Amino acid sequence: MKQLANRLVQGAGYIAGAAVVLILVLVCIEVIARQFGTSTQVADEFAGYLNAIVIFLGVGYALKEGAFIRVEIVYDKLKGATRNLAQWIIVVTSLIFAAVLTYFLAMHTLYAFEQDIRAVSVVETPEWLPMLVVTIGCLILVVQLVMFLVTRFKNLP
Repeated sequence: MKQLANRLVQGAGYIAGAAVVLILVLVCIEVIARQFGTSTQVADEFAGYLNAIVIFLGVGYALKEGAFIRVEIVYDKLKGATRNLAQWIIVVTSLIFAAVLTYFLAMHTLYAFEQDIRAVSVVETPEWLPMLVVTIGCLILVVQLVMFLVTRFKNLP
C-alpha cells in the first residue's frame, strides 16, 4: 500500500513539474505571437488550468518531501511529547479537512459534469476537467496524510 501511495505521489509530482514547463512554453509562444500582431487567445485560460495542476498535484509531493508549509516559528518552540502531540493534532486535523474538502470537490465536479458547465471562453472547456484535477490532487493529499499517520503509528514505542 505504501509503495502504491509513493508511486501515486511521485507521478503526480512529475505531472506538476511538467505543467510548470508547459506554462513556460505557453507564455513564450504567446509572447512571440504578440510580436507578430497575433495571439493564441487561450494562453491565459490554459496557463490557469496548468497552474491548478501545479498546485493541486504538487501538494501531496510537497508533503512527502517535507516541503509542506507550516508555522515553523511555533512548531520549533515545541519539544518532546508536546511537539509529538501537536504533530498528531495537525496531521489528523489536516486529514479530516482534506477528506471533507475532497468529498465536496468530488460532488461539485460531478455536478459540473452532469450539467455540462463550460468555460466562457473561445475553447469552451468543460469545467469538470480542471475541477477533476483539483479533486484528484486533494485525494492524493488525503492518501499521503493517511500514509503519514500509518507510518507514524507503526513507529510508536
